[in-house]
Amino acid sequence: MTQDHGLPRTVEMKSIVVNFKDPKGAEVVRKLATKCDILVENYLPGKLDKLGLGYEQLKASVPSLIYCSITGYGPGGPYDQRPGYDVMVSGVGGLMYITGPEDGSPCKVGVAVTDLATGLYAQGAIMAALIQRQTTGLGQKIDCSLLASQIAMLSHVGSSYLNAGFETGRYGTAHHSIVPYQAFTTRDGHFLVGAGNDGLFRKLCQLLGLDHLVDDPLYCTNAARVENRNKLLFILDKSFLQRTTKDWAEAFDGSGIPYGPINNIKEVFEDPQVN
Repeated sequence: MTQDHGLPRTVEMKSIVVNFKDPKGAEVVRKLATKCDILVENYLPGKLDKLGLGYEQLKASVPSLIYCSITGYGPGGPYDQRPGYDVMVSGVGGLMYITGPEDGSPCKVGVAVTDLATGLYAQGAIMAALIQRQTTGLGQKIDCSLLASQIAMLSHVGSSYLNAGFETGRYGTAHHSIVPYQAFTTRDGHFLVGAGNDGLFRKLCQLLGLDHLVDDPLYCTNAARVENRNKLLFILDKSFLQRTTKDWAEAFDGSGIPYGPINNIKEVFEDPQVN
């Protein structure tokens, strides 16, 4: 991003290759830093300092520079020199432990979500630093790591452990504290349903022709449904097997119950909402 204190303008994007292990190459980077707003680097902590390209070194001549370091485990600590890869950090950071079938092995997510989320966290931090610089005129150092991002993404799972000591497990497509909230097997595929409160559960029972479950003390509240999860899911599983995914989608349309198919990639790009 080039500096321009006037109105936003379109800039031509260019790239260069620099060998900054060569003193001449390092000097090129230092000169570029004087003309830039933001530097993003992805080296092991301390590596660029050894080449004279660390934050404190560049800050001395470019105090307005926003310097974002993206690493696997962050600076300091016993892991800071480990190479950071999405799947490894998703294991260390707990994501793989909570992903996969209840009675199966831990699973990785289908895309590198820890990598992607870290990039988004870094982008948000950079934007905040730019806003602050408008007031102070000063840049700052941002440390963004895959591990910190992954732990932040543990969301309610992390807070449940920290606040109540609750250690969750794997639930496949299901939710540990809401039932039913998962995928069901249909005659020809899978269908996701989320009855997140008692009113939606009542509607679900009506759609499935299971009205007798609504006032059953085993299922009439979410707490009861969680406690009796397996009994309820056995009943619901049999119902969803009776029709195709398309049939269920038509039946649920307009009901107010969150629902959807599990699309393959071809179906994703043929979906009318996507188009």
